[in-house]
Amino acid sequence: MKLGTLLLILILCLGSAGVASASPAQDQLKQTIDSVMQVLNNPELKGEAQKEKRREVLGKIVEERFDFKKMSQLSLARHWKERTEPERQEFVALFGRLLKDTYISKMEGYTDEKVIFLKERIKKKKAQIDTKIITQTVEIPINYRMFTKKKDQWMVYDVVIEGVSLIGNYRSQFGQMLEKDSFEDLMEKLKKK
Repeated sequence: MKLGTLLLILILCLGSAGVASASPAQDQLKQTIDSVMQVLNNPELKGEAQKEKRREVLGKIVEERFDFKKMSQLSLARHWKERTEPERQEFVALFGRLLKDTYISKMEGYTDEKVIFLKERIKKKKAQIDTKIITQTVEIPINYRMFTKKKDQWMVYDVVIEGVSLIGNYRSQFGQMLEKDSFEDLMEKLKKK
């Protein structure tokens, strides 16, 4: 066998090994994104008339992969400890609904686009999976920050869209609001969104 042929076989084997050896975090995220894209591309769920049904199906998919309690805790930062358990539960419900609606609204705009997985960084029980949505005119980087909640179950705790952390953005907003307004005022604003 020629050296060139041997090198080609080795490169192909290494290349396919790299593709097959995605982490459980990336595999689970990919399953979620694939499920979202299947719903968005389903002709029976397209259009304004099917919006409620489509969002219900998308909401269930998102709830399985996003940890809204962790996201709520990170968004409130030091203010989380000051809350009672019933306040925390209500905040998680309201903020989780806002996050889910925000994510679904963003994803509904990307129906025929392609999602590419760029790289993953895993450190102990945390991971960042970098993706890119490719449209006809633009490429949008979306990075998912994840952690292991249970054995081999990876959950999203932050989404970074075009370099802006969703949770960091809300943490800044909530921090400013809670400096001048009460927690009850914040809850009222969340109820209205």
